[in-house]
Parts: sequence; structure tokens; C-alpha cells
Amino acid sequence: MAEQLSARGREITETVVRLRLVTGKQLERLHFAEVADPGSRARQARRACARLVQLGVLARLARRVGGVRAGAGGYTYYAAAGAQRLAAFWRGEGLRRVRSRYEPSPAFVRHALGISECYVRLLAAERAGRVELLEFQSEPTAWRTFNTAEGLRHLKPDAFVRLGLDQATELHAFLEIDCATEGRVALARKCHAYVVAWRSGMGGAVFPRVVWITVSQRRAELLREVCTTVAPEAWPLFAVTTPERALEVLTTGAGS
Repeated sequence: MAEQLSARGREITETVVRLRLVTGKQLERLHFAEVADPGSRARQARRACARLVQLGVLARLARRVGGVRAGAGGYTYYAAAGAQRLAAFWRGEGLRRVRSRYEPSPAFVRHALGISECYVRLLAAERAGRVELLEFQSEPTAWRTFNTAEGLRHLKPDAFVRLGLDQATELHAFLEIDCATEGRVALARKCHAYVVAWRSGMGGAVFPRVVWITVSQRRAELLREVCTTVAPEAWPLFAVTTPERALEVLTTGAGS
């Protein structure tokens, strides 16, 4: 199977394995950005994804993003058994048994695609010369463990990013993608977990900033209120923004 994939086919496969769920439009923006004509770009992306589905590398969710008129770009792709085995093979782990995927809930899909959209936008910013994307980890790779007096604790951010602004400046951030599905209590619990991790000394001298990316300005105001429920000395840990301003917040420190 690996021998049947082009270099671009492998790149697409690795992207989907890394991000878990990716739309056809996101894959087009990631892997076909150099094609100037929009129509040609969409056709090439469609053909490449269709071939990977035919090979059993990728699979599509039954529900499209944007409805039935969204076209092929509205498909949501995930790593089929072939992609999972290929990823293990490329890592030198050999072939292994993999689980079949169930059809996830709409809330799960929306959240996962929000993480993928952050990656797409950061890579576009890198191509434009605005920032260097040094590292992007989605969950569960982004998760961390740390020690406290009560024992081992777990921190589960949605993503971790490491950005280079210039030769001397490197920024680290945990991303929390908020789809307005959780209440104040759950949001406050997450904020306090980050404060506990920060006070534990996790990460050494540099603790990543926690950037909440949410759906609207109204929801952002709610999140800012929740972030102030932690001790005042921990307030600088947090920033709240919307997807449109996420890059600015990540690179300038705005949005807190």
C-alpha cells in the first residue's frame, strides 16, 4: 500500500492521522495551495482524496459539513484502517490490529474540525512568512502529566503549538477550542487545572500560555469572566479570542 501512494498522498495521510478529522476543503488548503486556479485546485484535491478512499487509506463520515450541496469539499475524512497501519509502518512499528471507527456525534466532529482549522490557519500564516510553525500537537499527543502533593495529575489541552517569531523569540501555547457546549462549572474546572499544572512547575522555566478560541464575542466575554475565577496572579496565563484573531493573540499577547 505504501508503494501505491505518491508523496502528496503520504502527506495527506499523515495530516489526517495527526488531526483525526479533516474536511476536504481543509485538505485542499493544506496540500494544494500552490495550484493557482480554484477550480483546478478543487478537482486535484477531490481526485487525491477519492483515490485514498478507494485504497482504504481514508474514509468519509456519512454526514457532510455544510449539507448535501457542499460538494466533495464538504466531506469529513478520517484515518481508515489502512492509514493507521501505514502510520505505524512509517514509524517503524510494523503492522498492527486497528479498531474500526464509529460515527461520532456532531459535537465531537465540530470540536475536532475546530482543532484542524487552527492547524490550517497556522500553516497558511507560515507560508505567508508571518510566523514559523515549529510544532503542532493535537490531542492526545498534546496531553501532559505532572506531579502534585496529591499524586500524578493529567492536563488535556486540545492542542499544543510552538511558534517562532524570529531567531530569538519562541512562543508556546496550549489551545482550548470552545464550541459553546460546556457550562461555567466545567470551564472553571479546566482553568483551575491549568493553574495547578503551572504551580507544579510542569514544563520548567516556560509554561505555555492557555489560549481559548471560541465561537463569538459574547461567548468570549463569558470565558473571560470564568478565567478571573482563578487567583489573580494566574490571570496572565489565559487569553480568550475568536478564530479570526487567534494568530494575533498567539503572537502578540493580546486578548487576555
